[in-house]
Amino acid sequence: MQRLCLRCILLCHIIKRLLSAMPPLSQSSFSIRLHPRERLETQISSWAAWRRLCGHGVPQWGRFLLLLVGLLGAGPRIGYAQRQYDAWYFGTASALQFLPGRYWPQVVPNSVMNSFESCTSLADSTTGALLLYSNGERMWDRTHQPMPNGFPLGGHMSASEGALTLFAPGQPNLVYLFTTDAKESSVENSLRYSVVDLRLRNGLGDVRQRNQPLPLPGNTQATEHLAAIRQPNGRDYWILVHGLNNNSFYAYALTPAGLAAQPVVSAVGPVFSTRQTAETGTFRFSPSGRQLATTRLFSALDLFDFNPLTGQVSNPISLFSDLSLPALSFERRVYGVEFSGDGSLLYADQGGAVMQYDLLACDSLAIIRSKRQVVSAAALVGSVKVGCSTGSTGSFRRGPNGRLYIAVLFAPALAVIDSINSIRGTFLRPGGQQLAGTAVPGNPLPDLPGSEYGLPNCPGQASRLGPANCTGGSGSVEEGFRVLITPGCAGRPTVFEAQPRDPSRQGLQQVQWTIGTTTPLALSGVRVAPVFGQAGPQTGLVVVTFADGTRQAQRLQLTVPPAATVRLQASVTQLECGEPQAELTATANGPGRYRWADDTTTQSRRVVTQGGTYRVRFQSSAGCVVSDSVTIQSLDPSRCLIPNIITPNGDPLNQRFVLAGYRLGHWSLTIYNRWGRTVYTNPLYANEWDAEGQPAGVYYYLLQHPQTGTKLRGWVEVMR
Repeated sequence: MQRLCLRCILLCHIIKRLLSAMPPLSQSSFSIRLHPRERLETQISSWAAWRRLCGHGVPQWGRFLLLLVGLLGAGPRIGYAQRQYDAWYFGTASALQFLPGRYWPQVVPNSVMNSFESCTSLADSTTGALLLYSNGERMWDRTHQPMPNGFPLGGHMSASEGALTLFAPGQPNLVYLFTTDAKESSVENSLRYSVVDLRLRNGLGDVRQRNQPLPLPGNTQATEHLAAIRQPNGRDYWILVHGLNNNSFYAYALTPAGLAAQPVVSAVGPVFSTRQTAETGTFRFSPSGRQLATTRLFSALDLFDFNPLTGQVSNPISLFSDLSLPALSFERRVYGVEFSGDGSLLYADQGGAVMQYDLLACDSLAIIRSKRQVVSAAALVGSVKVGCSTGSTGSFRRGPNGRLYIAVLFAPALAVIDSINSIRGTFLRPGGQQLAGTAVPGNPLPDLPGSEYGLPNCPGQASRLGPANCTGGSGSVEEGFRVLITPGCAGRPTVFEAQPRDPSRQGLQQVQWTIGTTTPLALSGVRVAPVFGQAGPQTGLVVVTFADGTRQAQRLQLTVPPAATVRLQASVTQLECGEPQAELTATANGPGRYRWADDTTTQSRRVVTQGGTYRVRFQSSAGCVVSDSVTIQSLDPSRCLIPNIITPNGDPLNQRFVLAGYRLGHWSLTIYNRWGRTVYTNPLYANEWDAEGQPAGVYYYLLQHPQTGTKLRGWVEVMR
């Protein structure tokens, strides 16, 4: 079996294309396209031959045998806060439905999607119910039937970002589909669009305008990259592509008036050249819409600033481009990329492993140096139990539930990473996300800038978010605000307050907080007071918008101390005869300071001689404050009586030497006769002496309290 799987892997490496025009399963040949993207194809004579090769039956591999890698195939993501991207239809017959409040999405079994990379789907913005989906070549309605006018659409199922759907601005019954061509077709169709009218066919919708070219200036061809972002007015969009063999980004405005004839051109960053590497890759916008990450297969990972007001791309940073590695080596492979939900971290694959970059590092060099591996290629593959696999990853996609979904070549599930907002707390979910189909997603979910944590798409120049008090280097940052933290113990509020350093900046217009490592809380306001239920390290992010429109951010780190406890105990709760005092002892669960309500002492122990309620306040070394109290009943002197006569004559009265009001067993008693001779002693007297064997007369007693040292002397007459 091991030999068969090795043969499977070798063949998968050289097979390139699947489903360009997929024949029925009964036909004798088909073409397969896989990552890595070497442009090689082979024909397999029959399905039976493939089954013999890998040692698996068709049902185990699924309808099209392949677990296709175009996860979330680089699909465009747009900024929208509603539910139109809660339905993911992708790959080969795979679909997921995200539901509010559900940890795992629902697996949908009835998808007819057929794509290697390119795929997009759109749902009702209120209910999340499916409306349509496409692989860039054809369009299906919500009943999974092809739209009559839905083919051909000008795209290619093997384009890394070959399809993007979004509602027309101001016209909710119209849907735009944007497509890019694949390098297998020499990207000849470049950028195109179609328009779907959802009112046609009794509400099932149909394509009204199909396969319309959207020429780039100078007849430049577009690469496979495609993304969209909402403009600051909350209505219009920017459609972003990149030119082949140049360094230009092209941003087309989509408004209620339609598509702009001319794009905004930004000539910045490296040239996307050579069909082997530059045409293929992904775009990702940050949640705020102010940063753009790009990948080029076997080439590079870059980070840019984006201005959502003007459509301009600027300020390139090369995060990864190791030219020392062979041109098509697996270690040099870069494909998937995604931002954390709060926009502070960037995740990207490199050679099958998942890398993390801290975007709040002080400067560009610090961001590059912050790279660390959070999941190895072996761990990623192991989490989804892949058999015949090279461990290659496809696209990365952040789901509506905030988790990161990753495609793995040939896997029957998506790898899932939790806690992606945490710089040290990412967690690979064993087993991943199972699928009903046999493929991984291509392009199911658009970006949601300004929605998940309320980060605004503000007008004005884009600014890279940076931390406070970074020093050194030309790229150092000094923030215009500070955060004051008043710590609280576990279970009590911790107060965070943002304050401007320079009052001339006219204050803080908006403050957005994302606080908490395990379950992040989204809060807003200059002063917030979240409660952490457990002690331990916590992280967060605060993004401040000043009155002049500029934005800055700080990363927050603190350790929540355990809840302080104090217990106040008294030696007695009732002041007794002969011992009119009580010892109070306060016991806390750690070091700290004690303070009594009457300010008599700061010690943990004290002695009181008066009745009343006593309260002690304890402040732990971490600053947590708790208190406790105890009540002591006052002494009633009328209850205290030592008899001076007893009559042990057999009647029921005054038979013994009874100490009224004194605690039994707490005093020692010694009786002397008139000559000073001891006639009775008891270290724990309990009213037993009845002068047995002693003649009538006067006797002398000594009562002693062994704990307080109190001594009581007197006489008692014995009458018979």
